[in-house]
Amino acid sequence: MQAPAFLRLSFWSAKRFAILIGFALTALGTLGPQFYVSAVEDSSAETDQFAKSLTARIDTLRSAQSQYLLFEQMGVLVYALNASGLAAAGSSQHDTLSGLYQLALLDRSTSMRQMIGELARARQLTYRETSDKYGALIATARKDVSLASYQAVDDFETQTMRRADALMASLQESLLSAQRTKGELDSLAARRKLQLIVIMTLGSTLLLAANLMSEKATPQTEAPASSDEVAAAERLIELAMRQSKSLGDGMTAETGETLTSRNEGLRP
Repeated sequence: MQAPAFLRLSFWSAKRFAILIGFALTALGTLGPQFYVSAVEDSSAETDQFAKSLTARIDTLRSAQSQYLLFEQMGVLVYALNASGLAAAGSSQHDTLSGLYQLALLDRSTSMRQMIGELARARQLTYRETSDKYGALIATARKDVSLASYQAVDDFETQTMRRADALMASLQESLLSAQRTKGELDSLAARRKLQLIVIMTLGSTLLLAANLMSEKATPQTEAPASSDEVAAAERLIELAMRQSKSLGDGMTAETGETLTSRNEGLRP
């Protein structure tokens, strides 16, 4: 039983070989975006989404800290006026200052609980336990306007603010790392798209060479023209093969560099 014709070496003329390689390169260039580029673009989109979530968390912490500092300063001022004895106990001024102080405690507690929530999201504390402890301190300070209750609330809030500052620094570092990774992925996707364009161009060049080889020469210069066309086509094929080989080596080296930097620093 004879082997199929395409398995015999004599079957593969320069023309047929050029058609085969040209078709393969063209098909690779057409299908490449689905397998060679889309994975990198998906990774870039995921990294971009992660960076946006980090930005939102940083903005939440920054806004909560700003609001807390505003109400905390108001509370300090009201407490100082109340503690200085400017208003006699039982007077309307004293009652007004006490009410303002209690209101300032409630206002600053809202911002503080936002920071506690972000710290709990980062697994640095337990939200319910910490929030209940803070709520008990606020309730005590509202009932007893004393230096001890004021100091207890202030110490708790100061410690929480420091932890929030550390968390913001960690999130900012992760954000910068994510932005760098996204830039690298975008550059890699652009390079791969360019490589696919070059591959398609090489495929088209080989198909053109095959078409030139298949054309018949005019009767006046049949032998010389045919010989020249074959030589030109062979030169085109040789050039295209060299370019394809060098491009393939570059793509292999690039694929071997697995995107190790993709997940570096992406966790706060």
